[in-house]
Amino acid sequence: MVNSEINQPEQKPPGWENIFAIFVLFLSTGAIIPLLHKENGVIFDPAQGDMIMQGLWFGIYTITFLLLLSRLGQVTWAAYQDKLICLLLALALVSVFWSASPYVTLRRNMALLGSSAFGIYLASRFTWQELIKLIAWALGLSAVLSLGFVLFLPSYGIHHDLYHSGVWRGIYVHKNALGRFMSFAALTWLLYSISNTRDRVLGLIFYTISTEILFLSASKTSIIIFILLLFPLMIYLFRTERRRYVLPVILIALIIGSSAFLLINKSAASAISLGPNLISVSLPEVDSTLTGRTVLWQAVWDMIEQRPLLGYGYSAFWLGYEEPSGHLWRILHWEPPNAHNGYLDLWLQLGLVGLVFFIISLIGNMFKTIVLLRRKMGRSQCFCLLFLLFIIIGNFAESFILVQNCIFWILYVTISTKVRIDWQRS
Repeated sequence: MVNSEINQPEQKPPGWENIFAIFVLFLSTGAIIPLLHKENGVIFDPAQGDMIMQGLWFGIYTITFLLLLSRLGQVTWAAYQDKLICLLLALALVSVFWSASPYVTLRRNMALLGSSAFGIYLASRFTWQELIKLIAWALGLSAVLSLGFVLFLPSYGIHHDLYHSGVWRGIYVHKNALGRFMSFAALTWLLYSISNTRDRVLGLIFYTISTEILFLSASKTSIIIFILLLFPLMIYLFRTERRRYVLPVILIALIIGSSAFLLINKSAASAISLGPNLISVSLPEVDSTLTGRTVLWQAVWDMIEQRPLLGYGYSAFWLGYEEPSGHLWRILHWEPPNAHNGYLDLWLQLGLVGLVFFIISLIGNMFKTIVLLRRKMGRSQCFCLLFLLFIIIGNFAESFILVQNCIFWILYVTISTKVRIDWQRS
């Protein structure tokens, strides 16, 4: 029997809960504090972490736990709907027994459980409309502060290193992080402005700011993802009776376009380098290794083959030269903080078992979202589609699957839970 009260609170959440949710979502983008530490020369041991951030998140987990206790029945039912995420979290927790760094795995598991609990809290406390608005404001705050840092604190807001000099990074440590969040912000605000006539002008203003910052970040991957995801967003503009026929066409075109982008980037430069026998073609900044990623992926795959089934333990790989990552760094002669591919990173941590759990969850959520979308083309269904596509495409070149205190994992838990609740109701 479906709990009819879930996601339909007895009363609208008070203002302080909205502010709390926006603050946590903003903080989960990894803004400001890590940047200030880096620019002031504060370096942390990856195994120990940042004590300031740990203190902030401990306070957030405590407040979240108290809020969950006040609606324990609804929260328990909501969590029960997504058994695959529960299995994934359980696997991460028990991975402490075979982890390459058990202490780090245990500590970061606590953070992962706290992040997931906050995602469940969002799913059980806010309606779809409220949730989308909270996400939009959190990302809007990120955009405004990034603009402010560039204009008034350029020593922080702009890269000054050898490789990215003059490129915007806003309130983040790296331009790719800024591009990733601005891409998602622009899509969210565009959907918000299209579907909300009362706040359309405000939505278009934030959409414009986010888009401009995205392009000034020069994050090519984020720009490509943004452009690709504009196509499924167009579904919302079609008449209701045409949407169900347009949806599969756009999704197929999106898959083909994404695959073509990866193949072209991988092969174009090598083809051009064959010399004068080929016609000269101007393709600026084409990199046959996807900015070194393919070399990294091969090295990561070699490490995966050593522990293919269960991996190295949750968050126990990228911890320094004394840990498993050290062997890989010495081979590569640089120090990537992750595999730059979410699927490979998950395989490294939790093995093939963890990857299969997540892929099944992702496919199930996508299937349910598309079915719900064909039945009712609302703002919430369109947002779900955009988010899941963002996760699928984005993790081919970046890594943000099953990351503790990360907005994308928090929202994956939230959206997965709400999609399954909507599916039960339908």
